[in-house]
Amino acid sequence: MDLVIAGATVVLEDRAARLHVGVSDGRIAALVDGAAAVPSATRVIDAEGLMLLPGAIDAHTHFTAGHDDILPEIEAGTAGAAKAGVTTVIEMPHMNPPATTLERFLAKRETMAAHACVDFALWGGLTGANLDQIAPMHEAGAVAMKAFSCSGRADRAAGDARGLPGLDDDALSEALREIAAVGSLLGLHAENHDIIQGSMARLRAAGADGGRAHGAAQPEIAETEAVARAIHLAGHHGARLHIVHLSTGNGARIIDAARSAGRIVTVETCPQYLVLDEDDLERIGGIARCGPPIRPRATVEDLWAEVATGTIDALTSDHCPYPIALKETASIWEAAMGLTGIETTTPIFIGAALDRGLDPALIGRMIATGPARIFGLYGRKGAIAPGFDADLILLDPKGETVIDAAAFEGQAKWSPFDGTRCTGRIRATFLRGTEVFSHAGLAAWPGAGQFLPRA
Repeated sequence: MDLVIAGATVVLEDRAARLHVGVSDGRIAALVDGAAAVPSATRVIDAEGLMLLPGAIDAHTHFTAGHDDILPEIEAGTAGAAKAGVTTVIEMPHMNPPATTLERFLAKRETMAAHACVDFALWGGLTGANLDQIAPMHEAGAVAMKAFSCSGRADRAAGDARGLPGLDDDALSEALREIAAVGSLLGLHAENHDIIQGSMARLRAAGADGGRAHGAAQPEIAETEAVARAIHLAGHHGARLHIVHLSTGNGARIIDAARSAGRIVTVETCPQYLVLDEDDLERIGGIARCGPPIRPRATVEDLWAEVATGTIDALTSDHCPYPIALKETASIWEAAMGLTGIETTTPIFIGAALDRGLDPALIGRMIATGPARIFGLYGRKGAIAPGFDADLILLDPKGETVIDAAAFEGQAKWSPFDGTRCTGRIRATFLRGTEVFSHAGLAAWPGAGQFLPRA
């Protein structure tokens, strides 16, 4: 074998066990009981006392959304992904212009293939006027189609040339009809457009500003209502639905009830909804502005309860590397909507989950197995099992990571998590058996990433 990682606590899908993990030709070749002799290999890593997790799959990134200088951001941002244990990214369609046609989708695929440091898959984008592009993008390997049920503009138009418009109910219904017909998956930013627009208008008219005002403009009911409505429409058409960046436990329970009724719906959340709260949003301001907004502490704890029970399928970052000038604005209402996250999501979540005593297998399912299954990558990605790509995170669970935004690989050197101390320290990241990050530094290179069409 090319590599053996010996004696680690290996996080499998259903448990953690002390094993020796063998790697050959970039794939997991053997799992050997840790009490047995260490198999021979070209390289053997003594991992006693360390934890080995499947490489993280970040299914919600926007490397090309924050600005038009996308090539340096793809290269530096995906290098940062490797540093943070992320071995696969699934990039959203936002760019100038967005990937809403087959031609643009294929162009983005070529760009990512030439510049990404880690493996990648791609979303297609929906506008309400491009239903004829769903099937071609699906056939070209798009793992899902992205849509919004809301917009920051009253007329539902996209916020800029890189974005997507908010779909009204008829457009959403028709998109779901076509999604079902071709066998694709709809990923939805689910918030009620009218509630947000009305709330925001009243708050701004009253002179309200700051983090709490932003939170009040996008209340919990805007999310839960939109989630329930989307589930109903998807069920009517027999379409698969994925709710992105869920921020509430109530939303999770709506999804869980729908599953019990036979609906095909999955859900992700992000660290900002599990670690930060409304007090942080008020203190940090525009740097922490995102949609849905960061919630009150009681809502954060309620969402953790749904994570612990397994209702949440996946963890993502919703990484948006905006230039700092778009975040440090005089008014919260002018700050760009979104957070950096590719270099913080895995360490923040793993640390918080370990602190709460969560089962390591649940951590592995959320960062890797869940997204792999949702987006058609399972079998190659998402688990430490024979035949799977040897995408691995070697973690010291007794170490510590301090988030330092100034040291980010990506161009956006800011984070609402800056200065946060996290339990656990990533010792190494492996992409298809190659060590792309270690104590010696980064060894990831542009173009190393491979395109992953859905299975």
